Amino acid sequence: MAVSIIDGTVESVELRRTGPGIILYKKIVFRLPSGETRTILKPISHANLGPHLAPGSSGRFYLFSAIDHRGVHGVRTSGGVAVQAHPKNNERIAVVLTILGPVMLLGFLFLLDRLSIWALILLILGPLLWVTNRKVRIEGERQFAADQGAAPAVVAPPAGAGNA
Repeated sequence: MAVSIIDGTVESVELRRTGPGIILYKKIVFRLPSGETRTILKPISHANLGPHLAPGSSGRFYLFSAIDHRGVHGVRTSGGVAVQAHPKNNERIAVVLTILGPVMLLGFLFLLDRLSIWALILLILGPLLWVTNRKVRIEGERQFAADQGAAPAVVAPPAGAGNA
């Protein structure tokens, strides 16, 4: 499934690095209402979601999974904040590959009078990646919009966490 939902609380976050408009994590650990934890390894998110993916944030988290990456595309906090932003970096890269493939193919044909296997790979791979990533983004946007009136479950702190 390309999109899914987790109701819970962010228990821990390990940041890998940030880039223009994106945040790459080593992992995000969620505590579910049942008390179990769910770990998402190597997720990515749009920079706008960063403040809502901090430890202690609770609510409903909207996840996506594409060919080569997974991550969080939306958050509805238990405090009523709703943010949806899909990281589009791979979609943009796929557009560049889609444009670069024919340019390379024609360049090799006219300048060197031969075909390049790399140009053919880009010609096939670029549009395939673009269509797949775009489909996941649109599916995520629809998922978030359809769940507009949802009230996320408030998750109790783990056993042993005292109230101070």
